[in-house]
Amino acid sequence: MSEIEVRHLSKSFTQKDLKVDALSDININIEKGDIYGIIGMSGAGKSTLVRCLNYLERPTDGQVIVRGQELGSLSEKELRQARMKIAMIFQSFNLLQQKNTVDNISFPLKIQGFPMKEARTKAKELLQTVGLADKAKSYPSQLSGGQQQRVAIARALACDPDILLCDEATSALDPQTTDQILELIKQINETMGITVVIITHQMAVIQKVCNRVAIIENGHLVEEGKVIDIFSHPKSRAAKELILRDIHGEPHGLMDPIDEITEGKKIRIVFTANSAFEPVVSNMILKFGQPVNILKANTRNVGGVAKGDMILQLPADRETRLQMEDYLRERGLDVEEVTD
Repeated sequence: MSEIEVRHLSKSFTQKDLKVDALSDININIEKGDIYGIIGMSGAGKSTLVRCLNYLERPTDGQVIVRGQELGSLSEKELRQARMKIAMIFQSFNLLQQKNTVDNISFPLKIQGFPMKEARTKAKELLQTVGLADKAKSYPSQLSGGQQQRVAIARALACDPDILLCDEATSALDPQTTDQILELIKQINETMGITVVIITHQMAVIQKVCNRVAIIENGHLVEEGKVIDIFSHPKSRAAKELILRDIHGEPHGLMDPIDEITEGKKIRIVFTANSAFEPVVSNMILKFGQPVNILKANTRNVGGVAKGDMILQLPADRETRLQMEDYLRERGLDVEEVTD
């Protein structure tokens, strides 16, 4: 049984007699213990989808089944009880500014009727879990963005959830702090067995911690599968664009922007573990006696596996290009064409 099953989900909004289809016929399965990513550009519908997973937004059509319960069939009281096991963290932290960290974390426990002493004891334990044991009496204004997000994560864990939904939880943070928060989320997933769903527009976030990913474009699910498979062999235009956009976003200082290259064919190659030991590109240039431009290059951790990829500009001669592509494939590299 899946932890979360989404069946034929659609969501529409009506604004001034104008119907907007935010999501259309979405089908995904999230298994227990997954760190599942949902990615798309701004306006793709990913945040609407994550809010449907706990029925903060009610789908127009379709079903959301969480741990065997179809949320649409529940009464309001039953839905509130179900939501207690589906925690959520946001980009903006949403901490109570007038309360210190212990009181922020214990707040949901007090709402449930936990005794004050018990709630505060648990809050202090969770502060230790997120690495902020020395910040028990600090207020949000005294904390950095990363520390505030750690408090928000501790608060989300207060009610012992089975599922943690993260809606753009790292997009307001710098890269180093983002890595720290993602590592904390991964640790929580592994040690507590909590299923995690991460909503983001950054492929780098997906690659660092997620094992599966759904790609949303204009309200449609365009690709879904293992992160490492989609990274190596993206099929949809949206997946290719997100991966290449991630490469473009890194200041590698290599050559000119891709869009300014007009001669020759552009390809993306992905280095696997077995192909990383040979200087493949250098050897290829020596073999064919033809120049090859390295337009962009990157190395990254994809699901715990070191991966490298490059954008190359091959010579204009078609026969030479085809021979070069065969040469790369024979040495275990994944090769795909890059179009503008």
